[in-house]
Amino acid sequence: MTLTEPLPVVEAVRRALEIDGRDGPDGRRTRITLTLTTNLAVPPARLWPLLADPAQRARWCDTVTGALAEGERLDGPGGAHGRVLGVQEPHRIELTWGGDGPQEPLRIRLDPEDDGTTALQLRRTLEREAEEMETVGAGALALRWELAVLALAAHTDGWRDSCLQTPPVPTADWLRGAEGAEHVRAWSVRWAAAALAAGVEESVVRRGEQETVRRYAAG
Repeated sequence: MTLTEPLPVVEAVRRALEIDGRDGPDGRRTRITLTLTTNLAVPPARLWPLLADPAQRARWCDTVTGALAEGERLDGPGGAHGRVLGVQEPHRIELTWGGDGPQEPLRIRLDPEDDGTTALQLRRTLEREAEEMETVGAGALALRWELAVLALAAHTDGWRDSCLQTPPVPTADWLRGAEGAEHVRAWSVRWAAAALAAGVEESVVRRGEQETVRRYAAG
């Protein structure tokens, strides 16, 4: 793995990766669960409308539309969409998410902390052909969620204490620039480390790290 300098907004998130292989009717399958956890200096009651209210959500995430209510459909970029399975205001959202393929679980938790902040956890589960996973890697699948968490933190200034700075807004121009590319490389290293900890072979980890950078970093 390529070493990178610590970046405050990258270090503000804790990452975990679970991997489970199985034999399916069409060959070997790999089931992975990506978990991102961070602390935001905003209570759950103030965060909740930013997720649930379409008008407020559009201020920081204008690519996902739809009402956050059980049974409702949400639409995202590139044909991605999902269905809301359950909502517990202001603490839990469970839905499916995907594109043309299968709809797969996505869970968001907002847990209150004693100091008035929120422990936010995003947990995403996917299942793919083992060969595809060995080529793509976890980082390439996780980066869209890293960007979503960063966008929310930037909008709320929720990392002002942990990062001691205002997080960058991850626009398309930012992602194409040098700063965005630097963050992509750092994220790819962190997910490569998570894959190693989950028992993935180092050669496969390295390939996934490179694929993450190729897909997301223009700089």
